[in-house]
Amino acid sequence: MKTFFIIVNPNADHGQAANIWEQVEQILLTRQVKYEAHQTTRVGHAKQLIHLNFGKQKAENIKDQVVLVVGGDGTLNETLNALKHEAPLEVPLAFIPVGHNNGFAKGIGIASDPLVALDQILAATEPTYYNVGEYQETTHNEQGYFLNDFGIGLDAYTISLNANVHKHMRLRKFLLKLHLNFLAYLINVFTAFLNQEAFAVTLRIGDKYEFFKHARLVNIANHPYFENGIILSPKADINDHQLDLIIADNLGFFKFLALSIAIYFKKQLKLPYIHHYKDKNIHLIINSLEYGQIDGEEAGSKYYDIFFGTIKYPFWINIQGVPVTKRV
Repeated sequence: MKTFFIIVNPNADHGQAANIWEQVEQILLTRQVKYEAHQTTRVGHAKQLIHLNFGKQKAENIKDQVVLVVGGDGTLNETLNALKHEAPLEVPLAFIPVGHNNGFAKGIGIASDPLVALDQILAATEPTYYNVGEYQETTHNEQGYFLNDFGIGLDAYTISLNANVHKHMRLRKFLLKLHLNFLAYLINVFTAFLNQEAFAVTLRIGDKYEFFKHARLVNIANHPYFENGIILSPKADINDHQLDLIIADNLGFFKFLALSIAIYFKKQLKLPYIHHYKDKNIHLIINSLEYGQIDGEEAGSKYYDIFFGTIKYPFWINIQGVPVTKRV
């Protein structure tokens, strides 16, 4: 029987994760599941927990463990990266999504209801392998992994603005009370567009190079789902061992409006100024300081000489463990 090492982000979904964890823990106790739980208190805490509990372990001591994350995509990303860098073997990951975005959960079919997601986890008898994105940035000698997407430019700028808005607790509570979170996100999208200058991108896939002089958006996706349930890369497939790249070039105001409408109808790839690529290996060079985001988390502003690929990672989940009607 597997033992679950549980990382709970109690602040996820504006504190709702703490209540969800109480319900999850009660089920684990009732079903006599072996587990050890830890709650994070800050960004980087999940990484520290993985380091302390897996970093110096021998492979045989942790072969029966599963790491279960109760939280959002940010905590899941932090945990995945820590496991890849610290653990002596690939410890299976499980995920109970808490929040509104949860792109990875949507991408593989994890139920939106946390307790149904727990049923999918407890129904598993062996790991299932899914693709995750891998990147190596040579300018800053950085390596890491992403579950959803890696964005440069407009989407990253938007996420930076959105993150700064949510640092103001009074404004966040006001938006929640009026159910205007999505409206605030749209305002930030337009603000980012007005402030995001065009930048040059060099793209290499295989032996072929392409050059874009006026890019506004560069997004490398592992599956279709983006922020707030938006489908940015409709042809992305988490099981095809490839990544989807979208570059928006020469994006003026009216083209931006057309793109916004096209995304709603999932027709953005038909626009002539949206360039779409699908491949196992992608190389990008950007010689200007641009915002970046990884799985919806700010990654700072920097230059890029970056290589992307995919790897397979084990997840402890049985998607078919509950009926389709219960997964929505």
